[in-house]
Amino acid sequence: MKCHCFSLAFLMCSKSALRAVAFLQHSRIEIPKRKFTSTRLLSKLTEADEKYLRLAVEYARHGLGNTFPNPAVGCVIVNAGEIIGKGFHPKAGMPHAEVFALLEAAGHLEDGIAASKSVLDHSGGSLLQLVTELSQQYLASGPDKLFSDLFAANDKTTTAYVTLEPCCHHGQTPPCTASLIKAKVDRVVVGFRDPNPRVDGGGFEMLKDAGISVVEASGSIKQDCANLVTNFVKRITPRDDTNYTITLNGSKRRALRSLAGRQKADNSLNEVMLSGRSGASVMNIGDDLEDAVARFFLDPSWLEATDDQLWNHELLLLRLNNAVNKKKGAKLLGQKIAENLNAHVVQVVGHTALLYRPSIPPRLDVEALTKGVDEKNASDN
Repeated sequence: MKCHCFSLAFLMCSKSALRAVAFLQHSRIEIPKRKFTSTRLLSKLTEADEKYLRLAVEYARHGLGNTFPNPAVGCVIVNAGEIIGKGFHPKAGMPHAEVFALLEAAGHLEDGIAASKSVLDHSGGSLLQLVTELSQQYLASGPDKLFSDLFAANDKTTTAYVTLEPCCHHGQTPPCTASLIKAKVDRVVVGFRDPNPRVDGGGFEMLKDAGISVVEASGSIKQDCANLVTNFVKRITPRDDTNYTITLNGSKRRALRSLAGRQKADNSLNEVMLSGRSGASVMNIGDDLEDAVARFFLDPSWLEATDDQLWNHELLLLRLNNAVNKKKGAKLLGQKIAENLNAHVVQVVGHTALLYRPSIPPRLDVEALTKGVDEKNASDN
């Protein structure tokens, strides 16, 4: 289990900031020298702001459950009271919500929402092909050719409404702040600040340094935006609590196995099935197990649902018999799933794997469970 600490978070943030600056320099994005006199984002949302931000929330919900390990995000771009672009993030590796909205605003796509949905439909067709081509162009060359000076000639203010602070780091895709800056939006209204150590206000600062007005929401609309990324925030929040970073020694494993046995007896143990129907490929008997596990596709929607179950229950039994044919395959696959979910493998029996990951705050007191089991074993002897 990886232990996240302040020094690691600081290092990640520093490296991401350097990569983002390098990207902006490579993209030749000119940063205006004027800056805001205040570093606080206190401007109050207008009724129109709240209306458009709520629409962005509605669009973001189309991506919920499909974006693991990324957050679900929605975006609406407005000029002179007219919506000129909209989009949501459909899945990891694809452009973010802001980019789909910009692609529509630039005329590369007729409808950013329909384009985002085409990624989830898996139905193929000309729209998905166009989205794929534009995505490849964006990944290869960034925002320069697609969005350069898109709104520079607009007489009216162009505002981008985004449910989560735009990213400012290079991940699988270029930083969205670079795209918004390159397009020369005038104003960005954000529903919720991204607590990811690689962002955490860095997106705000980059936008402000480029002369873009930035407004952060408050009240109920902020909460609605926060609710979209509840599990994402848990995943990326640095943790140092004992339950999370423990090494599962024999006593702790016995305690968790004992609890799982009691829960199974009273039908309260949470179970999840993994099979080809979950979107994963099935391993054949003749496959080399290690190679097969390495190539095994774990559907993001399945991972998202399983991640949610772990946050809610902490102990989770994975049934892998429909995905693997050998018990060793179940062990290897269970370990791969645990690594994706940052969880402990408590035990593997047959074609099942028992996972444990404490919630925030932890619900199970592993130390107390261990002490109880040890005391019972001592009294029995």
